[in-house]
Amino acid sequence: MSLKKVEQVKADKGFKLPDIIVYVVVLALVAVLFVVIFVTRDDSPLKGIRIYVKNEIVYEYDFKEGQRTLNDAYTEIISQNDDTIILRINTDGNDYNIVQINKKGSVKVTEANCGKNDCVYTPELKDSGGMIYCSPHRMKIVPFDFDIDDGTIII
Repeated sequence: MSLKKVEQVKADKGFKLPDIIVYVVVLALVAVLFVVIFVTRDDSPLKGIRIYVKNEIVYEYDFKEGQRTLNDAYTEIISQNDDTIILRINTDGNDYNIVQINKKGSVKVTEANCGKNDCVYTPELKDSGGMIYCSPHRMKIVPFDFDIDDGTIII
């Protein structure tokens, strides 16, 4: 590098106007994303849940009224007591998911025989701001008031 170039680099300011503009735009974008993701999340308590297999409702539970709707071809109640209901959701052949519903207002998948077990590691649903999805079995658990664009997830 020539001596003239070295002197030019020393004379330059650390930040130029275009650099500052880019940093401000990136900072504004991060702030907007933070607000969209964390402030607008629906954290109201669960009113009830619907369990779908291949976009067909196979089980529905209302936490206030305790009503259940079953499709016996896919759903089997393993056990039930005053606090919990444990279901086996059969999908294709021998494929299944074990779902535990806490009658006080939460639901989680405790066991599945798919390879990934993503649904088992998904945190339990306690509010209306999320869902549980098992992609190999095409099973999803959705709160009553969860908003999906058209109600389907394409695999």
